[in-house]
Amino acid sequence: MAIRNSSAVDHAAVRPDWTCSCGDQRWPCPDARMLLLRTTDPCRLSTRAGDWMREAARDLSDVTPAELFERFLSWTRDCG
Repeated sequence: MAIRNSSAVDHAAVRPDWTCSCGDQRWPCPDARMLLLRTTDPCRLSTRAGDWMREAARDLSDVTPAELFERFLSWTRDCG
């Protein structure tokens, strides 16, 4: 199952390992992050990234919460 954003279709998350559909990189890869930052409202992106992180936590039981935060939320913009 792939998570898709209308402008980041080429960089979709492939579950359950949460890799990028464009290769073996972890999703969101740098290109997916850039596309999401350019095309998604910052507050909406932060909310969606939190949702992705929660879903990934179920699939990636060997990844620590700190690693999940770094991967899914640390790069999103402050929506304040």
